[in-house]
Amino acid sequence: MIPRVLVDSAELGETSGHPIVLPLGRDQSHYLTRVLRLQGGASVQVTDGRGHRWAARLDAADAGTWSLRLEQAIEACPESALRITLAQCLSSADKMDWTVEKAVELGATAIAPLDSARSQIRLDASRAARKHAHWRRIVEAACLQSGRDHLPTVHATQALGPWLEQGWTGEPLRLVLDPLAEQRLTACADLARHNSGGIVLLVGPESGLAPGEIEAAAHAGFRRVRLGSRVLRTETAGLAALAALQALAGDF
Repeated sequence: MIPRVLVDSAELGETSGHPIVLPLGRDQSHYLTRVLRLQGGASVQVTDGRGHRWAARLDAADAGTWSLRLEQAIEACPESALRITLAQCLSSADKMDWTVEKAVELGATAIAPLDSARSQIRLDASRAARKHAHWRRIVEAACLQSGRDHLPTVHATQALGPWLEQGWTGEPLRLVLDPLAEQRLTACADLARHNSGGIVLLVGPESGLAPGEIEAAAHAGFRRVRLGSRVLRTETAGLAALAALQALAGDF
């Protein structure tokens, strides 16, 4: 697989074939120079995270700055027809990182971290800001690794209650995973495929959503659905639902 680089679209300009000096972040620089050990003349691909991709060649490199020559625009990776926001209640650090990374690989359009009654971690403003930056880096790396050219959005962490009470613009299909629900996820397959407003998938933390939170979600228009007869962990449930929805929609 050709190495990929994520850059700000403002740095690319409109013309290919000219050297463009692109200062990369520490993580990308380390990966390209220390892990892949690329040298001058190596082929790379450049994406702006907004649906565009270019073939490029490395003209020169050091530990912090790359000189890339854009050669031509190439076809970007198509996105799934489903626009899915994974609304994941906060779980422990490793589990949350895993969920964010794999949600990107499975095609989530956005990730909304939520603070719920049974979440085992609590984030003050300072720590929430650091976590948000951390999750953005995970999203960028997962986007490059999985070949996506649209960078998913990571929303700021919100409390579940106010988040449920927001005005739902675009009328997305709203689903909440509940192992006690009567309806299976597959019952919403046709709705998911044909809902132009996208899909919002709400997943509870390690101990699940509190009964009052499930009621509040239902009041906000969320359909309670379950994944078969098994109870899945929080880091498994949302990803399994994402994969199932993508398969039902034909993305797989």
